[in-house]
Amino acid sequence: MVTIKEIAKMAGVSRGTVDRVVNGRPGVNPETEKRIRTLMEDMGFRPNAAGQMLAARKRKLRLAFLIVHGPEHVFFLDILHAARDKAAELRELGVTVDFYLIRQFDRAYLERVLQEVEASEPDGVAALPLRIKPFLEFMERLNARKTPTVFFNIDEDFADHLCYVGCDYVQSGRVAAGLCALCTGEEGEVGVVTCDGPNSPSFTARMGGFTQELHDRHPGVTLADGGIPAVFHGDNYDPLDELLERNPLMTALYIVNLGDFNICRAARKAAEGRDLAIITNDLIPAQREMLRDGIISATVSQQPDVQGALPLQILYDLLVFGTAPQ
Repeated sequence: MVTIKEIAKMAGVSRGTVDRVVNGRPGVNPETEKRIRTLMEDMGFRPNAAGQMLAARKRKLRLAFLIVHGPEHVFFLDILHAARDKAAELRELGVTVDFYLIRQFDRAYLERVLQEVEASEPDGVAALPLRIKPFLEFMERLNARKTPTVFFNIDEDFADHLCYVGCDYVQSGRVAAGLCALCTGEEGEVGVVTCDGPNSPSFTARMGGFTQELHDRHPGVTLADGGIPAVFHGDNYDPLDELLERNPLMTALYIVNLGDFNICRAARKAAEGRDLAIITNDLIPAQREMLRDGIISATVSQQPDVQGALPLQILYDLLVFGTAPQ
């Protein structure tokens, strides 16, 4: 079995330096750290897990979890619950997880919240990425300090991050197209509704997969209004009513992004007397009731339990065991 002493001798450094690399502690030159990690991999070095966990307890790791919060973000509650459950597990291992609930998007508020995150000096960050300037600047500072960050729910490319945990939105759209075809017997028109416009990354990716799947495998199902979505805001569902009026032969409705989820009941009510399949995304408790009651026909889950728990587990594995996600 290869020892820390042997690694240190091969690398020409002290055992303390190797120990810092093994346990993820700062203070090692990046080139030296790279040389040590390469030697450990080449020589098959496997640090003692129990020892690493004990070292992590002494080190008192601190993680930050950033997520939006509010009545219009119902889906994220399930992610938050899962993250809090994982945080309780990690607490037993000496890890503190601080939660930051973002309730507004104005610059002053965001800067204040993000400054609080930085002031806590987290060893790792799990975040729902926001494509707005305060968050971009925040990510630049985290990357400058080499703080590992995991994105969840949306995989943005504006900043370096360790990995992404979340939905493959293109594949999600393809699945939704298949569900529409199943529910309509492979023919008819399908309308598209969303609570935000085409600037949403999740909407763009889902619609890309949705339209491509219909084109490739379900040519009998066509897009009402040429696929232009009916965009609603808040509880104003007039665009949905107008879509249904314009397309009396429409046999399916794909609600891409649902807002507070009341759109599902509004759609069923507006389609009263018509044989209309309603396909949605996500699976919150209210949707389980809607499925049971026949308000919606099918839904595509994003596994919020995984999105909440896995980012924290990934950061723990990296900081304690040096294990990077595949």
